[in-house]
Amino acid sequence: MCIKKVSILCVVFCFVIVKGAKIKEFGVDVGRNFTLPCPVHNTKDVMWIKEERNDHQQTRMKILENGSLFIPTIEGSDAGIYSCLKANSVDDEKSRMKIVVRTPPPALENVSVRPSSIIALILWEVNGTGGYPIINFTAQYRLAGSNGEWLPISPNHITPNSRQIDVYKLQPNTSYEFRIWATNKLGRGEITEVIGTTSHEYKEEELARRMLAGADKFDTRVWAVAVGIVMGTLILLGLGTCFLLYQECRLPSVPEEQEIIELVPNIILNPGFEGNIQSEQMPTDENSNNETPLRLNNNTVVQPRNV
Repeated sequence: MCIKKVSILCVVFCFVIVKGAKIKEFGVDVGRNFTLPCPVHNTKDVMWIKEERNDHQQTRMKILENGSLFIPTIEGSDAGIYSCLKANSVDDEKSRMKIVVRTPPPALENVSVRPSSIIALILWEVNGTGGYPIINFTAQYRLAGSNGEWLPISPNHITPNSRQIDVYKLQPNTSYEFRIWATNKLGRGEITEVIGTTSHEYKEEELARRMLAGADKFDTRVWAVAVGIVMGTLILLGLGTCFLLYQECRLPSVPEEQEIIELVPNIILNPGFEGNIQSEQMPTDENSNNETPLRLNNNTVVQPRNV
């Protein structure tokens, strides 16, 4: 008898597992109205069951004439698994559906501040995206305990893959409030605030020690490779310049005779020459021998031959 009971329980348990594996999922943005259909029974005489349901949800939801469940202004708490089955019936056939409510990003986790004298490092972790990818992060700061305006931390829109940001131009030995949040398609998420206090101003020796922190772990081979790349580039540029200058020097020069030949037609030919040579008397000079020079109409001066 006991064996039969165990077998029956096993069959029922396996049936529930198989039945529960087939769950249709619906994604809804927060604040929207949503109607969840009942694919099993097309009648108002149905019963809806939600896992971990509360009284507030029961008063808000309404069953329509076709058996669908209407949820006005959906909230984050409305997410979950719903079951639809016919009321007052021995037939336990039902359909299970899951509602996923998409919201702005939740609050960031493990937000902390690591301040120094004039710089602070803000670190955080992401605890979900709200259903849509994160577009960016935003961080601000102000003096602790004041009601002053929040100052933006550059950049104003931090990339979604970042998990830390530096804050500059702080005052030593001063407490600051920092806040940060994520943003997705639906808007700004929950804000997380932390407080940090900068340390006293460092002395010159301590500043130098902090600037050289980790210098002993620096690999000089990386520096050598970088210098080698730069020097190789400069050498290649120098060789290329020398080659171009050498090629330019090897170009053949134009003979002077060719230049003279090209200039002669330009001197002899005159578009305004009409064939009649007109002379103009020129004043005598020391080489004159009773013959006066002639000026042709093309402004060419013919000197008399010296005896």
